Amino acid sequence: MGDDDDRCPDRAARTADGCPADADGDGVGDASDRCPTAAETPNGFQDDDGCPDTLPRAITRFTGVIRGITFELSSARIARASAPQLDAAVKVLLAYPTLRLRIRGHTDSTGTRQANLTLSRERAEAVRDYLSQHGVAADRLVAEGVGSEEPVALNVTPRGRSRNRRIEFRIEVSR
Repeated sequence: MGDDDDRCPDRAARTADGCPADADGDGVGDASDRCPTAAETPNGFQDDDGCPDTLPRAITRFTGVIRGITFELSSARIARASAPQLDAAVKVLLAYPTLRLRIRGHTDSTGTRQANLTLSRERAEAVRDYLSQHGVAADRLVAEGVGSEEPVALNVTPRGRSRNRRIEFRIEVSR
């Protein structure tokens, strides 16, 4: 095979495309795939072993909307009452050092679109900074502000606006 046809020129292989065999098509070559006939579950957890898996309960507890993380009014200053929830997240992230996390800040629709985007980003950054200051490697954390663009409730009632002001954690898949 010529180098122009080799899809994996950095790795030795005797396959038609020049890439190591991958019977289950999960992107983990059979030589290092612990489960070569069952595809890896790309979920941000043990994605390099080639085996299907599910996220442990400790991790799923910290995915989606994270209740208990609040901020001072119209501010990115984390409320003191949020510390137990954030400390619990730190503990899980330290227990699973390969997990990468996207922290997404959301606001209600009060104020301008730009102000909400800025506030939501600053809140996500404040959470990222808290986790980092408590031992989670900063390169595992991404902060993103969404503003009021993804409401989970109507913004016409105080309760709806309160539900829309939230922090979400998403496990990042590294593929």
